[in-house]
Amino acid sequence: MSHRKCFLFPALILAMPVAAVDMQYSGFLTIGAGTIIDSKGPGYDYEGFDCPCFVSDFNTAGFYERGEIGWKQDSRLGLQATARFRPGLSLTAQGVARGVDSSLNLEWLYLSYDLTDELTLQVGRKRIPLYYYSDFQDVGLAYIWARPTQALYGWEASNYNGASVRYATYSGRWEIQSSLFAGRETVKKSGFARIYDEVAQDIRWKNIIGADLEVTRDWFTARVVYLQSDNSITDKPDDTEFLSPSDKQQVFGLALNADFGDWLILSEFNTNTRESREDGLKVPAPAMSVGVGRRIGAWTPFINYARFWEKAKDDEYENERFIDVSATLRYDLTSSSAFKVQINRFSDRSQFEFVGYTTLLSANYNLVF
Repeated sequence: MSHRKCFLFPALILAMPVAAVDMQYSGFLTIGAGTIIDSKGPGYDYEGFDCPCFVSDFNTAGFYERGEIGWKQDSRLGLQATARFRPGLSLTAQGVARGVDSSLNLEWLYLSYDLTDELTLQVGRKRIPLYYYSDFQDVGLAYIWARPTQALYGWEASNYNGASVRYATYSGRWEIQSSLFAGRETVKKSGFARIYDEVAQDIRWKNIIGADLEVTRDWFTARVVYLQSDNSITDKPDDTEFLSPSDKQQVFGLALNADFGDWLILSEFNTNTRESREDGLKVPAPAMSVGVGRRIGAWTPFINYARFWEKAKDDEYENERFIDVSATLRYDLTSSSAFKVQINRFSDRSQFEFVGYTTLLSANYNLVF
């Protein structure tokens, strides 16, 4: 959907007669800054980036480069509106403006209809529920870290246009949520692709099909997810058409979290396997993130270990591999705002000259309203 339509849709919602709908509004804000305080080895140019450098967001090509104090990489503003036309029927729109680009990005635009008390049909544009924090990964107040670890949360597509059926119920002391979803997404001038090619490329995920299941009881939460799709990229400037045949993608994910009140343990595991239909090359990419923290009044110190490790068994394929260890200190100013300071130590183990070894110091302020 064009950026022009992205601006028009909220305006149309606001123009509806007040008596016709029940309107709800909300928003979120993150103001962040960061700088590389240590790096290993001499400087070099990687695809136009001054490295050793730190990737803060693979999806948007957010980079902290040497010798700078950056604020665009982690700063963003989001606005959301929900119009409830009658019980069980609503329309939700969410736009997000990020410091790394100059446009308002339409993240959500979907219609919800409650088929029953437990079953909801949603049609339109949504987040791909690929990870535990997918639905609210832009809302900085919703998680401990300064940003979700890019070992897991950094892929080409984060949204899809399609439909989902969501189910929510209770069984004894267990809360159960699940969904089936399907759709497609085309990303113009992909930020993810920009990391690997200075020429802007387009990326397409089609035939997206997936399901997730989340169960919660007291202090324990578990979530599993499966997704498959056909993925393709352009080859600009030589060709603007998507490469054919598409690669086959399969993703399995698991999150296991424990929140004891004072102590909390957060973990997420994911394996993304790409297989080329042209030459049969298969690239499994297991990733993980495990962390532990403790709430001490308004303070929450948290340490985390994350790893991304491609395992292609082909001498000509250069695997991307890295480890990201972080320490975060969060201070909750109010129930709707928090301040965070974080140190990341990024160890690049890739089999090609990638972004290198860096230590990033960052801080941000997070607000929901």
